[in-house]
Amino acid sequence: MEFLLSSPPLAIGVAVAAGIGLVFGWMNYQRCPHCGHLVRRAGQGWRRCGACGRQYRRGLRIR
Repeated sequence: MEFLLSSPPLAIGVAVAAGIGLVFGWMNYQRCPHCGHLVRRAGQGWRRCGACGRQYRRGLRIR
């Protein structure tokens, strides 16, 4: 653990990778507008939530 803190290039690389992961997650996942469960974002058309079974689409407002 001390190696990560004493190596600035590695710490910067980890921070960049975490940022890229967050952006990827924000673009591909959303909360179900009905139950709040984390679901894949619907690109076109409708998808069904695995938790509550109700349909949602990309344009619905996120809680």
